[in-house]
Amino acid sequence: MKEIADRFSPRYYSDEEINSSNISSIFEAARFAPSGWNYQPWYFYWTKKEDTSYNKIISCLTKYNRFAKTAPVLIVACFIKKFKGRKTYYRHDLGAAVMSLVLQAQHLGYYCRQMGDFNKNKLVKLFNIDINHFPFVIIALGKLGDYKNINDELLKRELDPRPRKKDFVKKLA
Repeated sequence: MKEIADRFSPRYYSDEEINSSNISSIFEAARFAPSGWNYQPWYFYWTKKEDTSYNKIISCLTKYNRFAKTAPVLIVACFIKKFKGRKTYYRHDLGAAVMSLVLQAQHLGYYCRQMGDFNKNKLVKLFNIDINHFPFVIIALGKLGDYKNINDELLKRELDPRPRKKDFVKKLA
């Protein structure tokens, strides 16, 4: 699948806005992700750069992830622990929903980068997030920026090769 092979998680985004029909399509892909017993234990909060909530989310990121301030959209992906049954797949199911979101974004020409290093407690307090929603990752979303404008330190991190491991599958006899 082209979207999987071409997937890239940039640290620099263009200012180009994402129209509402594309945002809806991206979240719709997450909605249709598989989940154990179809519980769909995920919830997404999102904001655009011009919203006041945007800078509040940026303030929760570690210094290492502040590059996200170039993305036109930020998404907070939460898992829901409290739901019917005793199933504990919520992190796995959220991961499937996020991957569906990422692949749909890629299909539409957008890029995502997930960040798990942020102040979760601060985020929950700033937005009075539902007690059953556990923020797990923040996702930067947007078009790829012009890397001629990126600072040298960030560019060095972007160009650091990240080869994929090849020895990770074994057929059982």
